[in-house]
Amino acid sequence: MADVESLFEFVHMEIVAYFLNKPGKNVDNDVIQNLERLGFGVGQRLVERFTKDSPRFKDELEIMKYICKDFWTAVYKKQIDNLRTNHQGTYVLQDNSFQLLTQMSDGKQYTEDAPKV
Repeated sequence: MADVESLFEFVHMEIVAYFLNKPGKNVDNDVIQNLERLGFGVGQRLVERFTKDSPRFKDELEIMKYICKDFWTAVYKKQIDNLRTNHQGTYVLQDNSFQLLTQMSDGKQYTEDAPKV
């Protein structure tokens, strides 16, 4: 299984490198928008595929529980560590060992490259 995870990480790094090295104007915004668009599309297709034989969800909380248990497990081989809402009613999912971020440094060397949310 470690081989599959390594391949996924290499593909992920190459996709990011492809968008970073793509010539064009306003590179920072274009890169972020293209990566977000790609991620949204992939996530949407995965959810549609995983839920095609499931009954409709009754409410928002049921959707979030599905994401935390079934979807996250199918994609990342583990459940979300914590699900809660913030003071504005927005769901906050916490994964203490998220695969795609564990390789990053604890320092500030990547903060300039990370999108400001």
